[in-house]
Amino acid sequence: MKLLKKILVMVPLVFTLVGILTFVMTYQNIGFTSGFIEQWLTSTLWASTTMAPIGFAMVTIISKIVEFLMPSSREVTKNAVIGISMAIVMEGIMAAITTINNITYTSMGEFSGFWLQAFIVALPVGLLISVFMTLTVKPRLERFMAS
Repeated sequence: MKLLKKILVMVPLVFTLVGILTFVMTYQNIGFTSGFIEQWLTSTLWASTTMAPIGFAMVTIISKIVEFLMPSSREVTKNAVIGISMAIVMEGIMAAITTINNITYTSMGEFSGFWLQAFIVALPVGLLISVFMTLTVKPRLERFMAS
C-alpha cells in the first residue's frame, strides 16, 4: 500500500513537469498548429515514460558525483548544482524525444538544429523548475519516500 501511495505521488509530478517542458519544446518545433495538442500529448507521453526511469537513475548518479566533488559544501549549494545538472541532462534527452516526435528531418544536421532550438528555448523553464524542485520539493519528497 505504501508503494502504491508513493507511485500515486510521483506519476502526476513527472507528467506535470515533463508536460510543461514538452509544451515549450513542441511550440518551438511546430508552433500552435492544428496538430499541436496531439503532438504535445504524444511527446509528453513518450518523454514521461522514457524520462522517469532515466531521471531517477540520473538524480542518484549526479547526487553521488556532487557529494564526492563537494563534500564540505552546504546542502543548499549541492542541491542547486544537482538541479542545474539535472535540467541540462534531462532537457537534452527530452528535446531529442520531442524533436523526433514532431519533426520530419532528412539529416542529422537538420535534426541537430531543431533539437538545439527546442533545448535552448526550454532551458530557462527547465532550470527554474529544476532548481525549485531540488531546493524545495526534493528534500520533502526524499522524506516522504523514506517513510
